[in-house]
Amino acid sequence: MTAYTKIPTHDGRGSQLQTFDTGISSWSRLAALQVDSKTMCWERIVSLKRRHPAAVAFDIMRTKVLKSAREENWRTIGITAPVAGGGKSTVAANLAISLSKHEKLRVVLVDLDLRSPRLAQMLAHKGQYSIDEFLRGQCLIEDFFVRLGDNLAIGASLEPGGRDLTEVLHSSGAAHMLELMRDDLAANIVIYNLPPLLAGDDCLGLLPLVEASLLVVGADFNTVADIDVCERLLQSRTKLLGVVLNKCRYRTEAYADFLA
Repeated sequence: MTAYTKIPTHDGRGSQLQTFDTGISSWSRLAALQVDSKTMCWERIVSLKRRHPAAVAFDIMRTKVLKSAREENWRTIGITAPVAGGGKSTVAANLAISLSKHEKLRVVLVDLDLRSPRLAQMLAHKGQYSIDEFLRGQCLIEDFFVRLGDNLAIGASLEPGGRDLTEVLHSSGAAHMLELMRDDLAANIVIYNLPPLLAGDDCLGLLPLVEASLLVVGADFNTVADIDVCERLLQSRTKLLGVVLNKCRYRTEAYADFLA
């Protein structure tokens, strides 16, 4: 749908992308990401093989998310948490994979937690470009995003962003690149793994880019006061779909001690 050409910036220190329509989507040019089942198990990505009881919880979450998306005609969802360590990246990855099991549903997962990115590490993905470079318009969609299976595109990088992260995240250029990506990949649902809500203003500045949100809290991890503050913030700026209780312990014969 969209093609790009690099043009020098006004200060001559770099380049940015100029776009034009071609009618051809970048999806067909995305490189396939090969994942290792042992790594996925270690990283608690249970939706891929669906062999763990926690996978059922993500399928239920998927059904509720799809119902809301279809009824209210939204396409973007942000997943956040009060602070780091509650497992929001794990929830985002599992929900995206579960959604992509629908044959006619095209899903995109983007890691916008630039200060502490986790998705690339979880998926053992080492890309040529960073999310910082993508948001600045310094690389092509097909050079940054990869494809997991037929219906899921992932944009994530291992290294934290560089300087001026807040300014990059809140810039009109970043919003423009994300909109281009969504339209070019013809995504039915885009999931943004957002920064923690109470760790600074990174997440607050990104909320205008999402239509719906999920709040991930860790069992015995987050305080009731913090959860209450986050709920009110999200409800005032997005449609809060619900609160996901993570880090719950499952005990079965096959998995005697597993933290989701």
